[in-house]
Amino acid sequence: MMLFSLAIIVLFVVISVYYYFRSEKLIAELKAVKKEASQIKKESKMMIDAFAVVAQKNEDFIHARFTAAQSERTDNESVVLLTPLVTNYATIFRESIRGKGEMHKVVKKCCENFQPGSYKRLTTYINSQDAQVKRAWNSNNLKGFIVFMETMILGLTS
Repeated sequence: MMLFSLAIIVLFVVISVYYYFRSEKLIAELKAVKKEASQIKKESKMMIDAFAVVAQKNEDFIHARFTAAQSERTDNESVVLLTPLVTNYATIFRESIRGKGEMHKVVKKCCENFQPGSYKRLTTYINSQDAQVKRAWNSNNLKGFIVFMETMILGLTS
C-alpha cells in the first residue's frame, strides 16, 4: 500500500514538473508573440502614415496640375467634367481603398452633387478616350483611379 501511495506521489510530482516547464515554455512563446505583434502594429502604423502622405502628395499634384490646366483651358469640356473628381479627390481616394467596385459609386455621387447628369456626360466622354483611359476607368479600383486622374490631367496640360 505504501509503495502504491509513493508511486502516485511520484507520478503527481513528475506531472507537475512537466506542466511547470511546459507552462514556462508557453509563457516564453507568448512573450515572443506579443513582441512580434507589437512590432507588426508599429510597422502597420508606419505604413498607414506613409500611405496617407503619398495620398496627400498625389492629391496636391492633381490639384496643382488641374488648376494650371483650368487657367489655360477654361472652355474645355474635360475641365468641367473633371472638376467634381478633382474637388472630391480625397473622398474618392478613400472610398476606392475600401475595395473594387467602390470608385464608380462615389464618383457618380460626387458628379451628381456637382451637376445633375454630369456622371453620364463623364462616362460618355471617357468612352471616347483611348484604351489606356478606358482600362483605368473600368478597373474601378484605387490604382485605376490614380492612373485615370494622372492620364486625364496630363492630357489637359499637354
